[in-house]
Amino acid sequence: MDNGLISMVKDLLVKYKSFIRYAIVGVINTLVTIGVNTACNNLIGLSLQVSWVIGTAAGITNSYIMNTLWTFESKGGSKQKNAIQMIKFVIVNLISLGATTLALTYLVENRGIDKNIAQFPMILISQLINYTGYKFWVYKK
Repeated sequence: MDNGLISMVKDLLVKYKSFIRYAIVGVINTLVTIGVNTACNNLIGLSLQVSWVIGTAAGITNSYIMNTLWTFESKGGSKQKNAIQMIKFVIVNLISLGATTLALTYLVENRGIDKNIAQFPMILISQLINYTGYKFWVYKK
């Protein structure tokens, strides 16, 4: 492989490091969210909205831990800084949860899309909202 190409790839990996890590964490969060949501809805029999909220809460918990420690490398800091960061994180996720819960309900109840299929576009919407909020507000350096 050409040294110039290797250098260019390394530069891109450094430049987009947080986004690449966020994408990896996003895949894990997606699996957690969908797994918990599907189990709550299909196995336990909870309503679509309650299942979605529980699944999203599980994904958010995983997301906070992984994004804080690995994606955005926000380690240490004062207790006050960490508390404010966590509050901001929760606010971003509540906005995302509200938007996706409304959209999920609309797709299932008004458009007739299967409840198990309708959750996939919600993951994409939440990822866009969350990354933007995390990058420019929660973990802004």
